[in-house]
Amino acid sequence: MKPQFDQKLVSSFYLWFENKLLDDKIAAYQTGVSNTYKYVEAFDIPNGYNAYQGKYRQLVAEYEVSTPNTGIFVNNSFVPEGQANVFTDYNNGRIILPASSGQALNITSTSTIKEVNTYLSNDNPEQVLVESDFIVDGESSPKVYQSSSKLDEKTYFLPACFIFPSDSENKEFSLGGEEETKSRIRVMVLAKNNFILDGILSLFRDSARECISLVDFEDFPYGGFFSLKNYPYKYSDLKLNSSEKFYIQKVGASRINRASNSQQKDKKFLIGFLDFDLSTYRFPRQ
Repeated sequence: MKPQFDQKLVSSFYLWFENKLLDDKIAAYQTGVSNTYKYVEAFDIPNGYNAYQGKYRQLVAEYEVSTPNTGIFVNNSFVPEGQANVFTDYNNGRIILPASSGQALNITSTSTIKEVNTYLSNDNPEQVLVESDFIVDGESSPKVYQSSSKLDEKTYFLPACFIFPSDSENKEFSLGGEEETKSRIRVMVLAKNNFILDGILSLFRDSARECISLVDFEDFPYGGFFSLKNYPYKYSDLKLNSSEKFYIQKVGASRINRASNSQQKDKKFLIGFLDFDLSTYRFPRQ
């Protein structure tokens, strides 16, 4: 099945949103972080491969940051990023290697990690809040390494932003079959303090009336294991190769009052929402 417009829009929005958090205006990432990896039994790793879980989730894949991730050390030997049959799972902070490498490797790195994780979700915000486990940055928890249980599919590391595709519709725009596709994407922001929450809400509220590059679905930089298809990855290159764009008409930013939300009673974080109204002019029947 070939990808359709909505899939292209959502994946493009995700890449823009992720890159926006790395921009110099907010620089929501840390460099020079000492990282170690431990062998884990992982439910989502196919036969023939082993997974080693790092101490942090969501490594920075973007090359155009102050200090990009360039590789790891395996038994004190440097293995550069892009090495054949060695995959960096940027989403989960793991290293994936052939099973023949064994389960007792000493893997370390000096990592650049996200301060704010970014997740694409097929659930809705209520499901994520009620059905998920959350680990807040700074907490010590053995769940970092418990990747074999189904529960860990719903374990998220905070602060984080969850992207939820929402409504869309087409409206006639001009003769010849051109239409305006109006789309809405909702982002839920979970943060441990007001400084982080307010910073994220403020940054993206001010993105109204920006244009975002519509990246071909085939050019999505992440492949199997959420590793990079080609290293190095530069979001600026994707924008240069894209001639289509969509427009942010409006961004609404809001917070949830902790006292008024019963679902939040036992949570250790704050909740905010960003609602993006997007517009794309296209010829859907060509």
